Amino acid sequence: MISLEHFILLSSAILLCHGTSSTHENKKGTCKAPVLEKGHHVPNKILFEVGEWMQYHCDEGYMTAERNIVEIVQCLSSGWSRVPKCSGIACSVQLKDKLNLVDSSGPVSKFSCKDGFTLKGSEISQCYYYGWDPPLPTCQDPGDRPKCSPPPQPMNIQVIKLKSDYFSGDKEIIKCKPGFQLHGSQSITCKNGQWTSPPQCLRLQECDEPPSISSGTLDLVTTKPKYNSGSIATYKCNKGLKMIGQQDITCINGKWSLPPACTSDAASCQLSIEKIAQNNLVLPKSASMDKAYNNGDRIFTRCKFNYYPASPTMTVECINGDMIYPKCTEEKPCRINQEKLDENFLELHSKYDYKVFFENGEIIDFMCKEGYATVTETTGLCVKEDIIYPLCHKI
Repeated sequence: MISLEHFILLSSAILLCHGTSSTHENKKGTCKAPVLEKGHHVPNKILFEVGEWMQYHCDEGYMTAERNIVEIVQCLSSGWSRVPKCSGIACSVQLKDKLNLVDSSGPVSKFSCKDGFTLKGSEISQCYYYGWDPPLPTCQDPGDRPKCSPPPQPMNIQVIKLKSDYFSGDKEIIKCKPGFQLHGSQSITCKNGQWTSPPQCLRLQECDEPPSISSGTLDLVTTKPKYNSGSIATYKCNKGLKMIGQQDITCINGKWSLPPACTSDAASCQLSIEKIAQNNLVLPKSASMDKAYNNGDRIFTRCKFNYYPASPTMTVECINGDMIYPKCTEEKPCRINQEKLDENFLELHSKYDYKVFFENGEIIDFMCKEGYATVTETTGLCVKEDIIYPLCHKI
């Protein structure tokens, strides 16, 4: 007879990391790199200074204590911030009265229902590091109609007037309270006894008055008593001056996009061989080192072989007498993902202004959104195109 609790265990691994800073050996305040029998760590070195970050990867068939494949830890004065550990992937099965486990072959299991009941879902499921996929099936009496619990009501939505019962196919419309903006699907549906994921209502962040610019003014047609997220302001340059940048700026989450500049055509720029080499650029044959470029002139360029763009655009541009160069790096850079910021309730630290690219190994400072906080650091890490984001929780 199969027990009510069934476990699938692929393998196990023991990984030890010694934070030596609290022992007699740790006189210099360092952490020893862990010995990974079923994984590896980066950067690949033996000792880490206090404050440094280390990323460790578990091998195929193994996972961290948080059910991930990759995690990062920091060297603190007391040792590693969390003991790195890789263990064999395991999933538990709560077998209810109607559900039977037919077969278990390694990470794959097959299920069935007792006579008289219908299986809802996939009869086969596999155990991964993040759990069962597809989700384990359920057993339903053929005479029953799938029923849902009362619909979810996330924060900042208008209260839903509840019905006595909800069955498969029933829908509810989600509306945000005044001053909040809806992100996600407006409707939720009862499907096979569970609701589809509800949207999120985020507070509309207002912007201050649009910033003033030298030798230019705001178009009065676009001025407003208040500026909500999505509002647009338009600039005009004084007569005889040329506009550099976008004429319109947009209020995004309480901050304005970069305003334009108004300059005289007299200011010019010249290319620098040193800056081109420093930024690993290759200029087209039409570019001239002796030419005087006017404000707003652009030169389309590319990266040297085996280098990757680390700037939003690959143009060299003359602005206010200074030549602005894009940058290329040997490693592919990381790009900030707004969806990830929203999912983790984060904002990029204001010190970065409009920066969106970060180099491999660069530590990135974030801030929790209003009403959220984190019990760990609000720093992330760029690791070969991917950013490891911290997570903020509702206070």
